[in-house]
Amino acid sequence: MVMRRRTFIKAAGGVAAGALAFGQEPSLSIGIVGGGIIGASVALHLSAAGADVTLFEKEAPAAGATGKSFAWINAHTNDPHYRALRMKSIAAYRELDRALGLDVMWGGAITWVTSLAEAEQLKASSREFSRDGYDSRVISVTEMASLVPNVRLGAHEAAIFNAMDGHIDPVSVTKKMLAKATEQGALLVHPCDVTELRFVGNRLLGVDTTSGEYALDRLVIAGGTDTPSLASQAGFALPLKHAPGILLHTTPQAAVLSRVMESPGTYFKQNPDGRIVGSDAPYAPDLPVHVEILRAATEMPAEIRAMHGERILGKVSEMMPGVVDARYDFLTLGYRPLPEDGLPVAGPAPDRPDVYVAVMHSGVTLAPIMGRYITQELLTGVPVDELAPYRPGRFRG
Repeated sequence: MVMRRRTFIKAAGGVAAGALAFGQEPSLSIGIVGGGIIGASVALHLSAAGADVTLFEKEAPAAGATGKSFAWINAHTNDPHYRALRMKSIAAYRELDRALGLDVMWGGAITWVTSLAEAEQLKASSREFSRDGYDSRVISVTEMASLVPNVRLGAHEAAIFNAMDGHIDPVSVTKKMLAKATEQGALLVHPCDVTELRFVGNRLLGVDTTSGEYALDRLVIAGGTDTPSLASQAGFALPLKHAPGILLHTTPQAAVLSRVMESPGTYFKQNPDGRIVGSDAPYAPDLPVHVEILRAATEMPAEIRAMHGERILGKVSEMMPGVVDARYDFLTLGYRPLPEDGLPVAGPAPDRPDVYVAVMHSGVTLAPIMGRYITQELLTGVPVDELAPYRPGRFRG
């Protein structure tokens, strides 16, 4: 059995933005399952607050849904409560960006539509966003051309600019969070599968893993699409939608675009390393060649990846004619952890309070605020009011 106790790091000495000073050193040993951006943020904030943290990742940091995310930081939702939570996370991102040098691209986002019905809906959403303090405005053709001179959008009925939006390279950001977490004392164990949760009654004793046994007081399950299998060991059935998505990645290019571009048919951006990332559908199209990936998580043949990559590159190139040297490099196929109702899941398992479930789509947007709030709940035992609508118990009927 692996038993570890270290001298805890004072929260006041942590550099992670939003680290909480609780007035005493916590004595909890906390495990985290999942080395994606949610698990990394929880590890970052817990270790900054002085907790004894072990993070278990089955492959490598950001190897799952995080590394295959479009990674657009935004508050686009018609749910006012959820929008407010996402706006708080955008503010938390700015703090983390300053503290850790995350290289967030704070260029905002432009969304445009081509039908009159969509135009009215888009304008109404923009007005609602603005009323809530989310900087959004309708822009003219002339202003759009000044905001994105390298992009040719073509005919459209309406466009809006959301100035608060940003985007990241999710792999780079996750690794920076984990590097800081380990600097603050967190232990990262990978490749390592957590195979069994061990309990006495409702109390967690620890976990069995492919790297040995670990004694733990609390466990955070942030394993993306693997979360339901572990959560079931804590008596919680988490319903996730099967949501495969594909993204083109080009070879690195000179910097020409800082903003996220979204149209009804294509969306794209340029990462800090110069790669253009984009797609032409939020989910993998319902095609015969996709039968297997639409049924369950499986790999896509290389020739199908290349076919999609070249096809999407053609669409992006039409909108960015100045990027003449862009070439298809690779295509990612990701399976996103999308809760059945589309909202985050954050809180203790209903029957095993030592096990905390943290899974969500929009994980990239929510990572900073979730890391902060989950840390607060674990180390104080006091529920955070903002997370009340997102508790696991809502799925019990």
